[in-house]
Amino acid sequence: MSVQTTPALSPVRAGVAERAALTALVDEPEAPFSDAPVYTPQGTGVLLLLALLSPRAPKESRPS
Repeated sequence: MSVQTTPALSPVRAGVAERAALTALVDEPEAPFSDAPVYTPQGTGVLLLLALLSPRAPKESRPS
């Protein structure tokens, strides 16, 4: 039976330049790739929530 050993990994500390580059990449907004309108929900979530939470009339029980 073969025993595999994994090398010990030590944490790598990012320097100021690396952090600045990563922050610039993360904070950069995405470039638009077309002029198509983008869907932005405006109140549909509230209507759906109200529809799900609205009280319903109780169902009549069936005689056994």
